[in-house]
Amino acid sequence: MRSYRLSPGSRVQLRRVARYAISVLLAGALATLLGIGHPYWAMVSAVVPIASGSFAAGLARGTHRVLGTTLGVLLAAAALLLRPADLVIVLLVALCTFGVEMLVGRNYGVAMVFVTPLALLAVHLATPTPVEQLLVDRLVESIIGALIGIAVGFATRRWGAATR
Repeated sequence: MRSYRLSPGSRVQLRRVARYAISVLLAGALATLLGIGHPYWAMVSAVVPIASGSFAAGLARGTHRVLGTTLGVLLAAAALLLRPADLVIVLLVALCTFGVEMLVGRNYGVAMVFVTPLALLAVHLATPTPVEQLLVDRLVESIIGALIGIAVGFATRRWGAATR
């Protein structure tokens, strides 16, 4: 019988996959258990701190996610609570897309200020949802996901040390 051993590179990749899987599963499960309307937002936010590589970078990135999302939710609230026409929403989506493209490579947190209203305006345009519910879902799920991603990053920070 032949035994197989993983190469060091394969072990590193498996640890990375495990960190992503743990974060996504925990965030999705918690958001679903809480009955929040868009659990995938928590799952995406949970990946953000893990993807940064080191725990310190993940902590910064998760914090940027929460702060940028909070400001973005406020911008989206200002726009959506005015109940604009669909054409105005499309124009705001275009403006937010431009903001994201200009900023995402420079400052993730500031880019999130534009990503959040972009997502919320697009979701609202596609499937009108009560505005208050949409705003709360995005904020709560982003916080849940970022906190879980940070926690998993902290709990597995020694795993990351082996990736360098």
